Amino acid sequence: MPLSNSKRYILYVSNHCVQCDNVIDFLNRKSIECLIINVDSEGDSPPEKVFIYPVLFNHDRLLAYGLDIIEHFQFFDNRP
Repeated sequence: MPLSNSKRYILYVSNHCVQCDNVIDFLNRKSIECLIINVDSEGDSPPEKVFIYPVLFNHDRLLAYGLDIIEHFQFFDNRP
């Protein structure tokens, strides 16, 4: 099912990032649809300057950093 415009999640990750791997694993296990961009291999960067990865955006709005991304989906989206 495609994401609605209001739920357009983009996760920016980097290489050699344990928290990035943990968040990606969580998203996969919960079947949460999210565009994942590796800033090291794809050359793309987040819409604003960030100091840590992973970082989650909804369109251009920063939602959460690090393992707080998992909490975002557990509490704010009430995912199973």
